[in-house]
Amino acid sequence: MSKVHAEISYRKNDGTSVHSDICPQNHDAGMINNKEYKEFLHECLNEWLNNSNGSGGFYIKEEGYIF
Repeated sequence: MSKVHAEISYRKNDGTSVHSDICPQNHDAGMINNKEYKEFLHECLNEWLNNSNGSGGFYIKEEGYIF
């Protein structure tokens, strides 16, 4: 099974940078379907949408995937 990486990063209006690795435990792709982890990801996405003003990024990707 592949490994997964996830991250949230943005700048607040006051210029403060926010960065968090939000990868599942052990980067286990099987965790993507875990209810609690999915809820956590939704909370992180809402944080980014509410606070980033379009700066930074929010991603979930397979290890080695190149944008």
